[in-house]
Amino acid sequence: MRKRCPFCHAEMEIPATVEASGFCGCGAYGHVTLLSNAGFFRERACRALGIETTRPGRGIEIVDGGTVFEDKEEPAIIQWAKRPK
Repeated sequence: MRKRCPFCHAEMEIPATVEASGFCGCGAYGHVTLLSNAGFFRERACRALGIETTRPGRGIEIVDGGTVFEDKEEPAIIQWAKRPK
């Protein structure tokens, strides 16, 4: 499926499956997950972007990209994260 990065608005291809993910050219990370697992995204994004969660700092910017499809009657959503500038 083609989705737009919420940070730079470039289109990118992400597989239409749960647990699919990808990186945009601007450095953003997108991940498709079930709505019930959305709370685990921050940890996953920090690992993917190489952000140390124990260090103080600005952390990570997270944007919810909305529902992309349904899997077994549960919404699958895409979430995005990027290192702050």
